[in-house]
Amino acid sequence: MQVYELLSVGMVILLGLLGGKLSHRIKIPRVTGYMLVGLVFGPSVMGWISYETLADIHIINDVALGLILFAIGGEVELRHLKSLGRGVINIALAESFGAFILVFVATLAITSDLRLSILLGAVSMATAPGVTLLVIREYRARGPLTDTLLAVVAINNIICLIIFRVFYASSALLDGEPIAGVLLAIGKELIGSVFIGAVIAALITYWEQKIDDLSELLLVIVGGLLLGIGAAKTIGISYLMVCLIVGAVTNNLSMMHRLVYAELRQTEMPFYIAFFVLSGASLHLESLATLGLLGIVYLVMRPVGKFLGTWVAAKATDVDPIVSGNLGLTLIPQAGVAIGMVLTVMESNPELGQIMGAVVLSSVIIYEGVGPFLTRMALARAGEVYLQE
Repeated sequence: MQVYELLSVGMVILLGLLGGKLSHRIKIPRVTGYMLVGLVFGPSVMGWISYETLADIHIINDVALGLILFAIGGEVELRHLKSLGRGVINIALAESFGAFILVFVATLAITSDLRLSILLGAVSMATAPGVTLLVIREYRARGPLTDTLLAVVAINNIICLIIFRVFYASSALLDGEPIAGVLLAIGKELIGSVFIGAVIAALITYWEQKIDDLSELLLVIVGGLLLGIGAAKTIGISYLMVCLIVGAVTNNLSMMHRLVYAELRQTEMPFYIAFFVLSGASLHLESLATLGLLGIVYLVMRPVGKFLGTWVAAKATDVDPIVSGNLGLTLIPQAGVAIGMVLTVMESNPELGQIMGAVVLSSVIIYEGVGPFLTRMALARAGEVYLQE
């Protein structure tokens, strides 16, 4: 990477911090400010950060997304899920498959392309964990809706990553791939992710008993996540699932899990700011012009499926009306995980990946624009935020 590129990136990240502070002053979620700064200084507008620079520093995105998924995975605590009741799992399943079914059926009706319909449906299931996490932390949200939202997003990401990898591998059957090869690919993905994630979580849990200083634990967590990301990429599986499993297993095995996440919060913010500034810089404004009928259908059917799924499951399981009436609004954001799925398709099938990319990336611009506002609005309606002046 060139020196001027490092200067540009450093300056834009600092501007992202200022943009977040300014947006907070004018009652806009900080995460929106970070992304707006990235969008303005990125290739689509001013060009301070080029596409080449974004490719060179992808490790920042990998680490930040790994930390986000680790934190979200930490919400999968078995005792906590039991206290929330079966309704949370039912809602997560219903909103995920609600989006999948509507997007799948609509895409198939428009294109008659089974592979495209299945994969777009799988991508539509994903809800952005990072946006949810940052909005909740910014407004110090707490209460039944917040607890349910964090658990639903954690379960949602587990579901969508598994479903996508299964459908992605299974789509090879349409090309005449032997079923044994497909089953091997699925087994490698699922077993590999669980094994690597569980081993690293066990390492973190063991190490925490030997430390003298909590700052050492932070190094163990970050080092473990980097090890997991590297191992996943080496054997060709999704590092997203690995980081999610590390967080979930650590939370359930660790005797000090609350201290683990409290310590992580002390230093994770620079990674999050960099992630969202660079996410904003990665948005292609020109892709809005190519949205087309398929893009509009995806843009509409995904949130409709999530709203309907959430409402039906919440009513069926007698969930608190405050939760059932507001949860659907919080599930709109979509970014890193969905984009990662699209990039996976692009690597093996560039033609199909470009179609999916045009649809998903153009929709992400809109989802990320309105998502933080809707999440804040829902939490405020539920009376669970402390809106700082």
